Amino acid sequence: MSMIYKGSCNCNRWQLEVEVTRLLSDFNPRACDCDYCQNTASAIISDPNMIIHLVGGECTIDKNGDQLADFYYCDSCDDLLAVGRHFNSQLRGAVNANLLRDFGQLGAAIEVQPRLLSADEKLDRWGRLWGVLNGV
Repeated sequence: MSMIYKGSCNCNRWQLEVEVTRLLSDFNPRACDCDYCQNTASAIISDPNMIIHLVGGECTIDKNGDQLADFYYCDSCDDLLAVGRHFNSQLRGAVNANLLRDFGQLGAAIEVQPRLLSADEKLDRWGRLWGVLNGV
């Protein structure tokens, strides 16, 4: 059974729907400790079965330090919407759970350190953990 959780960026220019097969309380947002992510308010969640739908205006796309992933920001309020990358011709990604209306239902945040992983290890991890990203 699928559940849909909704949210938006702070200025409401972007709406998001996250379709998952688990309760939101089963997700532990990831807080990356790298310099890039520490400058961006985010709590990232993903699941290989997750489908992320983003609907809105224009977005700004930025690359992370190692240039492996695209970070999608609202071009109006500058909220991070999602992070993504193409795998086998399909855009896959993770969503900023801070934007979900039901953010309070999430499990405890965990700190992650992807900077300690090689590029190949990051791509392998993301390929296994990220869901489908639509709308950007």
